[in-house]
Amino acid sequence: MPATIRKGYIDIPTGQVHYRELRRAAGLPLVLLHQTASSGAMFEGLMTLLVDDFPLLAPDTPGFGSSDPLPLPFTVSDLAEALYTALLTLGVRECYLFGHHTGAAVAVQMAFAHPGFVRRLALSGPPLLGPAQVTALLATLPAFAIAPDGSHLTTTWQRIRRRDPDLPLETVQRELLLTQAAGHAATTAYHAVFAQPLAAQLATLDMPVLVMAGEHDTLRSGLESAYALLRQGTLLVMPDAGPYLCDRQPEAVAAALRRFFLAA
Repeated sequence: MPATIRKGYIDIPTGQVHYRELRRAAGLPLVLLHQTASSGAMFEGLMTLLVDDFPLLAPDTPGFGSSDPLPLPFTVSDLAEALYTALLTLGVRECYLFGHHTGAAVAVQMAFAHPGFVRRLALSGPPLLGPAQVTALLATLPAFAIAPDGSHLTTTWQRIRRRDPDLPLETVQRELLLTQAAGHAATTAYHAVFAQPLAAQLATLDMPVLVMAGEHDTLRSGLESAYALLRQGTLLVMPDAGPYLCDRQPEAVAAALRRFFLAA
């Protein structure tokens, strides 16, 4: 029988968190945290590939997808605590955790703040950025605005296409619409990631951690530096993959996660 992804909402003190789930398998759940400004929709293909391996949960980060926003400005810690509260409310007391880009930053924060909650951690494109990289990104980070002529839509469309010119148009449109729906939360999330002490947090983690990235990922350059900080690290570079590897190479990502999380 084909796997059917179910959707729901959970109430937390700051509002509602929307999530996707597949619970065919038994055992420790695998929680998937998305990039900015996407949603759990980016994991739907991956979830169907892992349905027989783990119970799966993919929440929309507050302010993204269909989850209620947090008050501005927020920090990575604020996002992680909101999602941690949502997971506890859903009955998750321990999990495997996978985060992509901003989701990787939130995953590290959650594992750092709640020892014992995350048994194994996988990070795709962990945003370990040097000062020069942060300065360069800040200079190009667009402020959210709605242009009378609709040019903000084509600007965002072109920015997504530049990251991966071969990205299917349906995926480009999904990411465009999610970015516009997120509004100011998207820019705030990037600033929150830049302010996170990610290196110091990575160095304290006391569980097995997989750091991975596509060969052509925009965050590929920091992978070895992140790996060097880990006490129990594994490094993986995925050939011919870019920043949308979960959409474009879900079979390869599923195989990597299966190997790592189910390792003896």
